[in-house]
Amino acid sequence: MSSFQQRIESKKESITASERKIIQQLNQHDKPFLLSMNELSLLSNVSEPSVVRLYRKLGYASYQELKVALAQELAESKSNATETNDIQVGDQADVVFEKISDQISSALSMTQDQLNVSTIEQAILALQQAKRLYFFGQGLSGTIAEDGAHKFMRLGETTLSVKDPHYQAIYASHMNEQDVVVAISHSGETVDIIDVVEIAKNNGAKIIVITSNRNTTLASMATFLLLTQAAETTKRSDAMVSRIVQLTLIDTLYTRMVALGGERLTSRVNQSRLAVTRMKK
Repeated sequence: MSSFQQRIESKKESITASERKIIQQLNQHDKPFLLSMNELSLLSNVSEPSVVRLYRKLGYASYQELKVALAQELAESKSNATETNDIQVGDQADVVFEKISDQISSALSMTQDQLNVSTIEQAILALQQAKRLYFFGQGLSGTIAEDGAHKFMRLGETTLSVKDPHYQAIYASHMNEQDVVVAISHSGETVDIIDVVEIAKNNGAKIIVITSNRNTTLASMATFLLLTQAAETTKRSDAMVSRIVQLTLIDTLYTRMVALGGERLTSRVNQSRLAVTRMKK
């Protein structure tokens, strides 16, 4: 698929003066994918129809598609830049800590840039309406699932973390439209997770998928898809940075749900906190 700049190059003979102004703004803006069409037209001193003509001329079906493409290309460029910041054998602990911190910050920023707010809000609505909530993950993703369940069980509803694929399959076989599954997989191609999510989905459960790539099997099965963006390095495997982003997405779902729940959910959180506090000396 052609990049934004390649598309401009292929159409350079037909690009108008107004369209050049728009392109200039997109190229010089730090985060062009965050600009609304109105903001872009004002910055470029052109009309909104000029923006529409440009993205259509470049082969994008919508302004949203153009923004997504720009976000993805920026994420890829940041990923390539991260390789030069890889952890070296001679790096002492303070340098290693600094590099990991920088990469986590970059991953969170890239993920934030591509957040689909509408999808997240719809996922939260599904969580509010769920009778039962399941967190599915395996390996490191199973640990993330446990953390997610630990948060949501504070709300006083039926919440389970399930790591064993056999147990996942059994639970999935009894699900219905009142159930929600949060399926976590960095690769999006873990066979057992795909199998149990298929069972759950066929039984009517809603599926919230947290993964790193929209073009994976698991992503295609999502009712609500939440994507992480992170550039892993050669010295750190097993999605070390991505797990921080996954935890942050789950924290976002939980915090937003508590806020929307008002006094009722706040009271339940406090009740849960008090129950744990009583166990401490």
